[in-house]
Amino acid sequence: MKNSVIFFLLLLCSVASAQSTDTSLGMVSSFLVKSEYGKTVDVAALKGKVVFINFWALTCAPCLAEMPPIGRLRDHFKDDTNFVVLPIDVDNDVPHSTKYMRDKQLGLTVYTVAGVVPKTLFRGMLPCTVVIDKNGRIVYFHEGGSDYDTKEFADMMEGLRK
Repeated sequence: MKNSVIFFLLLLCSVASAQSTDTSLGMVSSFLVKSEYGKTVDVAALKGKVVFINFWALTCAPCLAEMPPIGRLRDHFKDDTNFVVLPIDVDNDVPHSTKYMRDKQLGLTVYTVAGVVPKTLFRGMLPCTVVIDKNGRIVYFHEGGSDYDTKEFADMMEGLRK
């Protein structure tokens, strides 16, 4: 019974989710991620680029539901070298995550955490999406599942690119 109550509370938190597009969410601090190809990237060093980060896991159904829209978002901006998509597998299960991305033909490179994750970017709830503007400001934070195929989200991303 206790586990059912905990699961229910987690589900409620996920459904209610926390979302903000307030520009006062802070600045991104140094945060290292590693690509499936072994390249380490400091997210703070991506200043000058719009960065879309999604923390996810293969065991998270809402995470998997977000992947096709995230793949389409990456496809939409694929010619923009100043737009970066970082799907970060928090389970660090690169072989299975890369297989999933390839099997689903999502065209997304898998990243894993390569250092300490700042609480401004991830607090433990999956999925979690963060958008960082060209100045290194966190301008969007959302915990829980979402649909990134909406006109409103596309308009926000287009505005950040300018």
